[in-house]
Amino acid sequence: MSEDFEIKRKVLIKYNGKSKNPVIPEGVRKIAPDAFASAKIETVSIPETVTEICENAFIGSYLKEVTIPKSVEHIGEGAFGLCEHLESFTVLNGKMTFGTNGISFIFCANKRLSEVNLPDDMPRATGFLSSAGKLKSVELLPTETEIKPMAFYSCASLKEVLIPEGVTKIGASAFMDCVSLRKIVLPESVAEIEDRAFENCFRLRTVVFSGNLKKIGSGAFNDCDSLGARTIAKIEKISDNAFCGREWD
Repeated sequence: MSEDFEIKRKVLIKYNGKSKNPVIPEGVRKIAPDAFASAKIETVSIPETVTEICENAFIGSYLKEVTIPKSVEHIGEGAFGLCEHLESFTVLNGKMTFGTNGISFIFCANKRLSEVNLPDDMPRATGFLSSAGKLKSVELLPTETEIKPMAFYSCASLKEVLIPEGVTKIGASAFMDCVSLRKIVLPESVAEIEDRAFENCFRLRTVVFSGNLKKIGSGAFNDCDSLGARTIAKIEKISDNAFCGREWD
């Protein structure tokens, strides 16, 4: 019902209803920060008139699944953070942007999130999937050239990532706390692994390094306790603590 929603100038300011499956009224253009914060909702119907979902809009809500319509052009930082019941997330607009003030991820501590459906043209390694706790595998698009900082941070169930030829950089903390990751194969195009890229991947046993790798940053493999000694040739710069004291030549 319309009285369940506080709406001003086409901005949904606050949801005050009791329905677990609210339907946002047609005409709403923006969902404001904290509009559904801690709301005990399981689904939400977002109309095609909505173009922006602001930071923390659904933070701490009880959402189990959500579909973002094609009309949405931007989702703010932490919009679906702390949604501990969220299992399925679908995006229909591959050109959508996300994040606020340079912080690109919209989830946080979403331990049950296992199903993330993205359009075929939407890059995977931008930070959108960070903290998708139950995500098990990811295949990057052939057009992607960089794995952004914190791209898969805290994807605790991630076991497999297929990195295509053409990717040149693994960003800082890109796979940090991916505690289920066991093997990484880097294509020949990868030239740089930034700081703490694989920190605390303590089940990581095998890394197949690129022959063109030039730099490994500080703490890149910190706390990767399952890694054994390897020989890496032709590296211009390996930070002193890249492997935290392990014997690497």
